[in-house]
Amino acid sequence: MKIAILHEMFIKLGWAEKVVENWCNIYPNADIFTLIYDEKKVWKIFPKNKINKQVFKLTTQKIYNLLKKQRFCLPFMSKSIEQLDFSDYDVVLCSSSWFAHWAITKPETKFIVYCHSPARYMWDWTNEYKKDIWASTWIKSYILNKLFLKLRQWDYIASKRADITLANSKNTQKRITKYYRKNSEILYPPVETWRFWKKINHNLNYWLVEWRLSESQSLIIWVSEWNKSNNLNYYIIISALTEFKKIDIAINAFNKMPEKKLIIIWQWDYKQNLEKIAKKNIVFVWAKYSDELVSLVQNSNWLIFPWEEDFWIVPIEVMAAWKPVFAYNWWGLKETVIKWITWDFFNSKEWLDFITNFNKFDIDNNNWKYLSKNCIKQAEKFSEQIFEEKIKELVEN
Repeated sequence: MKIAILHEMFIKLGWAEKVVENWCNIYPNADIFTLIYDEKKVWKIFPKNKINKQVFKLTTQKIYNLLKKQRFCLPFMSKSIEQLDFSDYDVVLCSSSWFAHWAITKPETKFIVYCHSPARYMWDWTNEYKKDIWASTWIKSYILNKLFLKLRQWDYIASKRADITLANSKNTQKRITKYYRKNSEILYPPVETWRFWKKINHNLNYWLVEWRLSESQSLIIWVSEWNKSNNLNYYIIISALTEFKKIDIAINAFNKMPEKKLIIIWQWDYKQNLEKIAKKNIVFVWAKYSDELVSLVQNSNWLIFPWEEDFWIVPIEVMAAWKPVFAYNWWGLKETVIKWITWDFFNSKEWLDFITNFNKFDIDNNNWKYLSKNCIKQAEKFSEQIFEEKIKELVEN
């Protein structure tokens, strides 16, 4: 059986890429397709020799090579995805949150789409997207409105091409029903809970040299404090640094709590904007993986989750590391956490009640309200074994 694995863009190693990595582990001989490939950012997991040669002839890839901005590839993605030839494959496994599900396959080819989300900028977040890219002038707005109208029409038509559609959450399933008018089955993403559950006996000073070279001086001071007291006492945010994630609101809240330390883990285009408004109690570190990330999570107080998301693996990983979650009270997150057992929340979308609820959560956490065993037990419901068994069943039956 010949299998192709399709993913929109390999320009970062995030949690959508974790799904694809899992597929590659199950089917190591599968060919990998994408619309944009950035070798420098993903080569460790997705080496260039595993990427099908068709990819490097696509218009989207050529534009990205020239400009290094995926936004400029947007008008050409629909054309590029339909140019990919899957006629030699028995099964196409597709990871989609933008255009990947637009691929064209033969009737005898089983086309399985794992939907992370119908593209938000096309549907329910169109107006927010236009504001974020400064498209408020009538000319830019007019052009984008025409473009999005066409994209939504194509997106709806293309959604019918999949033989099997999997949703990564109940929220995504509802959005698939609303926008695509089709049925889907929920399959939660694979989470390496065992990796975060296993205790990492690792002195944070191990990364001091790296941080001195690449990060702010304030983190070095933190590490020195940690060496003296063995308690760094910090909170974490793990997120790609984009406009949509609302990290700026979290930073503004911590600016008003200078005694609280926040480490923001990850990177992206918006990082420099956020660094400009952050005070000394807030530190940015590059994207971390493996034992580095696990150690940072295990030594933190808890995770702060400040934005809306259909499904997010980070809270599960953090719970597997015996830590609770403090988040915006968004119903999509409630699939992964248990109210007052593994998480607590703030209600105001403008974060008006953030500091008050944060301090209450801090007191409750110090009083052992959020037991480690409850966090671990909840995280185990999303193990990668469950995900792998379902994928094998769909592909091989």
